[in-house]
Amino acid sequence: MNSAGFINGINNNKMQARLSAQQLSQYAQGAKIYGTHNATNFPVIDVFECAAGHIGFHTPPVQLLKNKWKHLIASHGPQAKFLEICHSGGAIHLKNALLTSPESVRQQIIALAIAPSVIIPRRLCFQSDNYISRRDFVTHLDFDGKRRYGNELHVLEPHPDANKWDHEFLSPTFKDTIQNHINNYLENYGGKR
Repeated sequence: MNSAGFINGINNNKMQARLSAQQLSQYAQGAKIYGTHNATNFPVIDVFECAAGHIGFHTPPVQLLKNKWKHLIASHGPQAKFLEICHSGGAIHLKNALLTSPESVRQQIIALAIAPSVIIPRRLCFQSDNYISRRDFVTHLDFDGKRRYGNELHVLEPHPDANKWDHEFLSPTFKDTIQNHINNYLENYGGKR
């Protein structure tokens, strides 16, 4: 497999982020997932960090993503494609990393945004898909993004076993969608594991 990455949303400790990455690895037939831990500080501080990111502030996770991509490009070459999966507040960091990266790097990134805090526009990378549950409101707070890129947002019906507020990365609502995107990536860009 070329490479797949993951950046978690707010209020996720290292164990929660690791569990999400392990689930992604299972979806990817045991392939390594390069995690970027979007460290939680405290929910209120995390929300302020998201707000700062929303106005373009270059937060530490942005640089971590860019460093990871630099390493992957050095390891796999300038033609490889990398699947970068983000959740909730991690989408802000992914979007800002893309915005501040050269076009050559951006064209190597395939973004999969799950319950994103901002919509990752297709114009920023090789490919981008954004998914939200009908019972989630977080993406709707991205007023400008919804106005400009709302047609790039896929709204899913909640799974019967999903929480009332269906925002968790490991929600059963997103399972098939994530699995299908990983399978597509493996088939089209993954190569050998």
